[in-house]
Amino acid sequence: MPFKYRLEKVLKIREEELDEAILEMKKAEDHLRAVSYELSATTEKRNDLHLELINEGLSHATLYVRRIKQLNEKIAQLEKDLQAAQDALIKAKEEVVEAKTRLEALKRHKGKKLKDYTEEENRKEGIRLDEIGVLKHSRELIESSTEE
Repeated sequence: MPFKYRLEKVLKIREEELDEAILEMKKAEDHLRAVSYELSATTEKRNDLHLELINEGLSHATLYVRRIKQLNEKIAQLEKDLQAAQDALIKAKEEVVEAKTRLEALKRHKGKKLKDYTEEENRKEGIRLDEIGVLKHSRELIESSTEE
């Protein structure tokens, strides 16, 4: 009889959980990259406006100051978003590690059960071979005694 692991469905679920955790981690990494890119682009726009303000002088200063203030607010929000994205990535990585740990524990359990099953099958086979040997020997004794 072949080995059948009774927790095979649980093992499949754990593998799916690991795959999902890895997918979430990749999504978090992508989001972090997007927010980081947007933050650097916005910071660059603000710096360009600073240079324009310096070059233009006081002629349109209020417009520049207002736009720079808007960009500073957006940068502050993006920095918060960046921190949130970093936190989400850290959490996703922790979930991947946890899912891997649970999966590995179940794989070790399966390996132990397979080893136990194999040892039990080998023991049963040894008993069957011993019985065959005893039957063969007793048949030989019976045949030798009937020949005499």
